[in-house]
Amino acid sequence: MAIRGSSSGRRRFLTREAIVAAGRRVAESEGVGGLTIRRVAAELGAAPMAIYRYVEDKHGLILALLEDVAKGLPPLPADGEGTPQERIVVAFAEVDAYLSQHVWVVEILRQGELFAPRAATLFLWVLDRFGELGMDDRQATDAYTQLWWYVLGHLCYLPGATPERRAAREDLLASSVGDPERARQAVRAFDHETAFLSGLRAFVDTLASP
Repeated sequence: MAIRGSSSGRRRFLTREAIVAAGRRVAESEGVGGLTIRRVAAELGAAPMAIYRYVEDKHGLILALLEDVAKGLPPLPADGEGTPQERIVVAFAEVDAYLSQHVWVVEILRQGELFAPRAATLFLWVLDRFGELGMDDRQATDAYTQLWWYVLGHLCYLPGATPERRAAREDLLASSVGDPERARQAVRAFDHETAFLSGLRAFVDTLASP
């Protein structure tokens, strides 16, 4: 179906793929709070009612965006590439690194009830790895959930990890303690990626312990 763009006068072809791409552009530039059917329609130069022919509502649009992002998830470590613990660490570290490029997704995921069906592959894969370590599915589900909370917490922190915000926190901390230079040196020496990976390894090892 061809429609005429409202500003350029050029003909555009409206498809579900184009809508999802436009939705991602809006979410990445304005956050999930700015993601509406009307805003996506404006991005495409289309009427809002035309969007509803492809997604039923905002909820459906968000699910489509999540599934599109999930297509880019890194492949899971193959059997034999280290111990089950090592493979779990690699898998969650790579998921964290990938989602850190799409932090707007965290706004959706932290609500809890939405996820991309494609991402269920990770869940079942982790259950199998913890199963190799002697856990039943209930125990493995608990372990998976705890690891996901850890990753989600790190992803929630990332928007505040910019140099400007780190400098502001450093100034605030230094002004609040009796030894400001010690506080500044401690903050400057902190590397959140190193801390995340060491914490992830320790967490997995603890979960895997009998």
